[in-house]
Amino acid sequence: MWNRLCTSKKFFIPWLLFILIFSFTQSSCKKDNTEPDYPSGSNQYINNWVMDSMKVYYYWNNALPSKSNLDQEPLDFFSSIKNTDDRFSRLTNPSYRESYYPSLVHTFGFDLVVYEESSSTIKTALVLVVPGTQAQVVGLQRGSIIKSINGTQPLASNIANLVESAIAKRSITLDIEGKSTVTLGATLISENPVYLYKVFKNGGKPTAYLFYNSFEGRSKFDLQDAFAFFKNANATELIIDLRYNPGGDIGMSAALAAVLSNVNQDDIFVEYKGNKNAGTRREAFEKTISKISPGYSFSFQELEAMRLPISRVFILTGTHTASAAEFLIKSLRPYVTVVQVGNTTLGKDMASFTISDGNTGKNNNWSIEPMIFKLYNSKSEGDYPSGLVPDIPANEFSETLVPFGDLSDPLIKSALSRINGTAEAKSFTNQVPTRILYDSREAIDKNSGQVNINRLP
Repeated sequence: MWNRLCTSKKFFIPWLLFILIFSFTQSSCKKDNTEPDYPSGSNQYINNWVMDSMKVYYYWNNALPSKSNLDQEPLDFFSSIKNTDDRFSRLTNPSYRESYYPSLVHTFGFDLVVYEESSSTIKTALVLVVPGTQAQVVGLQRGSIIKSINGTQPLASNIANLVESAIAKRSITLDIEGKSTVTLGATLISENPVYLYKVFKNGGKPTAYLFYNSFEGRSKFDLQDAFAFFKNANATELIIDLRYNPGGDIGMSAALAAVLSNVNQDDIFVEYKGNKNAGTRREAFEKTISKISPGYSFSFQELEAMRLPISRVFILTGTHTASAAEFLIKSLRPYVTVVQVGNTTLGKDMASFTISDGNTGKNNNWSIEPMIFKLYNSKSEGDYPSGLVPDIPANEFSETLVPFGDLSDPLIKSALSRINGTAEAKSFTNQVPTRILYDSREAIDKNSGQVNINRLP
């Protein structure tokens, strides 16, 4: 629900934030309730709306410029007023392709990297293939080596253009090493966040493994099935693979955290710190969980029923682990032992929501996703813009890439070594970092990943 609080400003603000910003809007609205006469065809209305909205919500609103050029193109204007510490706020418009970052995975169902295996060997490999997509049906799998894309050998110097061209043409032909050439057309990719779950026998220590790739309400029933499977297998250890998880709904992060720990519904899950208008708000598990999309929310009894007899949880991370996935780790630390395995995470420690203009007469199709809150756990621990550093470093490129859940995966090997009380293999913890020359997953990092809050605290 949205209410117009200031007709002269022509922007909408969520009704739950009304009390927090009432005094601000009262002082900033024009008393004569009139609107400036913007020049026909100019960007002044849009840019003024952007600035007004940012003055209310933006985490760094006190550092916004006092004067700005309203005649700029909206994307240029937005870039000019963003704080230098802001890596993730976005201004988007469906009519402007340049306001988005088209991704391979959302177009064709896979992601790839170009990496330097040695000083003389450069390879292009698939790092992720979405289950159930045509990419999987034609035989693509994690670890497949790509020899050519649309007839051209991928190199560090041309890979970005090859990917952009394929997305624009909505067709891609891949020559896969050891396999025949395959051609894929663009389609709408809607992945099931629960890619895989299984139990490793692990020498008498049944260890559950879950690959979870985004925090979405629609994953509720698959998560319930996974944990029921773990319980039936008498799992006493748990590994959750979030190495490519870009985040999503903070309510789902709270729900999973409630399964992984023995918290009560009134225990604090998150502390939001905003600008002077929003202040600081602390929120309990039950309230955060209640914000999951209708039809997918959990009762606390449902979450308690999913719990396993574990005293710790192993979480596998990578450079693309972001936002709600990162906060799962941070929020759990006060309540249960977390062992983070893999690479340092991306460092999206903020929350946002989407702001749209309600003045339909102005034909303003732009939307803002400003960073609004910094996130802290129940002990007021946060501030990790450089990412969360693993307890056990491990590089998935130290060996040939294998499917998720494979026992030979370096991250899984390192976790199982700790579970079994053996030293992590030196080859996994002290390896020379692989030099990544191109990573298509970075488009996902730019497009999304910040914690999404459907309703404010």
